Amino acid sequence: MNNITDERFRGSIGDLRAFQQSGLDTLKRYIRGELPGFPMSRLVGMRPTEAVLGKATFTMPVTRWLEDGFGLYWGGLYALFADAPLASAIWTTLPAGKAVATSELSLSFVRPMSRRTANIVGRAETVHSGSQVGLSMILITDQDGRTLAFGSTRCLISDVRVDPHAEYPAPALGPTDPPDPYLRPAPEDSYFNLEEVVRGIPIALQQRTVAGEKIFPVWRLTGYRPTLVEDGHVRAVLPSSAWFSNGGPSIYGGLLAWAAEFTMGAAVYSTLPTGDVFATLDMHIRFTRPALVDSGDLTITASVSHRGKRLRVTSCNVDNAEGKRVAMATSSALVVEGGIRELTKGRLPDEILAGPDG
Repeated sequence: MNNITDERFRGSIGDLRAFQQSGLDTLKRYIRGELPGFPMSRLVGMRPTEAVLGKATFTMPVTRWLEDGFGLYWGGLYALFADAPLASAIWTTLPAGKAVATSELSLSFVRPMSRRTANIVGRAETVHSGSQVGLSMILITDQDGRTLAFGSTRCLISDVRVDPHAEYPAPALGPTDPPDPYLRPAPEDSYFNLEEVVRGIPIALQQRTVAGEKIFPVWRLTGYRPTLVEDGHVRAVLPSSAWFSNGGPSIYGGLLAWAAEFTMGAAVYSTLPTGDVFATLDMHIRFTRPALVDSGDLTITASVSHRGKRLRVTSCNVDNAEGKRVAMATSSALVVEGGIRELTKGRLPDEILAGPDG
């Protein structure tokens, strides 16, 4: 199976009609289906469902396309999801001809997703909306209302030159067959078996992924690939695919945040002995310049900077094909000693990571 990102992208890029009305009116048009969705929404199924002044609600299905090779959903998926409602909440406060771009995103993770999680819901609310900077916060829950994560963002506000009375053409949206990626069956040959997980040395399993023996479902979806795994240090590449556009020429910040968190988590995993697992507690990412679509591969490099008995702290840099920094991230993770043994007792991964009160 090839990467989804090798396909021609689908969705709206450069649609100036999105800036002819206020942010609130435009977001409502997206909800009603009067404007076409972006490539990122076509890729993962993320979409807005409610909008009022200063608030935006989004939902996203939790499909097996988002899993790793152990059947787990990593915390960075919350960042991938959260960036859209956080920015949209600020956008609802702005007049026509304004755009928002994420400059900083912070998230605290409460509990992980599992295959019992059908979809996640993000409710974002504006804290401040100024002439150049906006702040918002978000609560992410599952379909049953259980809290999964909490976060906040700072966005920069800029002008978009647009004629409110012009008849701008609708953008080309790409093919319609087969169905959008998130609606297709995910690959079944991308997983380690239980014996490998229980008895395997974490870094040895990771080395097999570098060699291409296992390509996780979420990697086939995004084109992400690890290229180097050493003790406490991981490097990976990510294509600058147009699938990652959220309507403009740049890569959606939430996708970069996911890639950064995944690489930081992999760096933590490389330090663990057989039988231990970890859970990311939080992450913070700053975006330093736009990462343009179709501009060459991005390089993500993460290193563990603190190795406590239970706590790991990691940092990460994301660089474009020219070697220029586009984002810097940090995270902390909790080590769960002997967590793998719980798998043999029939407990689900999310139950193990969430603990007895999960």
